[in-house]
Amino acid sequence: MTRPDDEQHRALVAALREWARQVDSVPYPAKLDIDALLDRYYESRPAPPPAASLVLTATADATVVAVSGDIDLACGDRLHDRLAEEIGLAPRGLVLDLTGVRHCSARGVALLHEVAGRAHRAGVPFALAGCPAVVLRAIETLRLGPLRPLHPTVADALEWLGILTRLRAATSPPEPWPPPTHRT
Repeated sequence: MTRPDDEQHRALVAALREWARQVDSVPYPAKLDIDALLDRYYESRPAPPPAASLVLTATADATVVAVSGDIDLACGDRLHDRLAEEIGLAPRGLVLDLTGVRHCSARGVALLHEVAGRAHRAGVPFALAGCPAVVLRAIETLRLGPLRPLHPTVADALEWLGILTRLRAATSPPEPWPPPTHRT
């Protein structure tokens, strides 16, 4: 793991250097090498897991957004903006594939709920696919059951969206024929 280079880390290093200066003034300890201590610390730490990634696949029938990693505060805004943009494009259907999600915070579940509502208001059929147990547990804990439909796989979600599209087409009123003419 490499050393972070942010304000908080710089403040910590400054505090450690001040502490080492004070300790060095006591006769018995050897001089402390803060840089060597920090290097040893960061070398012993595992690399952080990669940030959440988004992979978008758009076809004529639907758009699939696959998420992997953690859905939390760190990636929430990026995921929200990407899904809002896709809903704004009004695809025939939108599937959020959560198969690769390792963790979903309460903020992440709220984001899923908000996106489902936004898609509904925009008239975009929306489905969640591949919800791991961690996401289902968070949904149940927060009692956000209306986040339906949940599908085990992306293929199932796409099949459901296809059926939904055909049902909507079959139940919508027919277009007038012949089209009305406009007289001027």
